[in-house]
Amino acid sequence: MIWAKTEAGRAEMQAKALIKERAQRNLLLLIDGQKTEEMLLANVAGITADDFTALEGMGLIEPVLTSPGRSGKSASASPPPAEPVELDYGRFTEALTQLISRELGLRGFTLTLAVEKAGTVEELKEVARRTLDQIRERKGDAVAEQARRALYGG
Repeated sequence: MIWAKTEAGRAEMQAKALIKERAQRNLLLLIDGQKTEEMLLANVAGITADDFTALEGMGLIEPVLTSPGRSGKSASASPPPAEPVELDYGRFTEALTQLISRELGLRGFTLTLAVEKAGTVEELKEVARRTLDQIRERKGDAVAEQARRALYGG
C-alpha cells in the first residue's frame, strides 16, 4: 500500500505536536504518496506496520490509489509540491521535503532531517542548496535545474 500525508499530516510536520516518537516522525517525513509501505518498512529503522495504523488513526496519512481496483484515496488527494512564489517557511519546507523524497528517495534521508531541524528560511535555503548539489551529482544538470525551478519558481 502507498500512503500520502493529509492536510493534518502536513500541518504536523510544522507543529510537531502529536508525534513524540522519533521513528514515527521520520516515517511521516518520508511518506510522499510514492513509496510503498513495504519499501518504508524495509528501509526505516524502528518502524512497524502498527506505526502506519497509528498515523492513519491520527488522521495524518491516508492510503493512495495507484492502480485500478485498489482501495484507497485517489492519487489527486496528495497535491504536487507547491512552487513558492515567496519563500514562505511552511510552503518552502513542504516543497523541499517532497523534492528530496521524489528525487533522492531514501538517499536523501539526512537532508530530510536537516529540513526538519531548519528554523528559518535561510537555513532551509542552505538545505535546498545541498539538495540541488546532490541531485546534480546523481541525476545531472537538467534534473537539478528542473528541481531548482520547482523550489524557487521560474
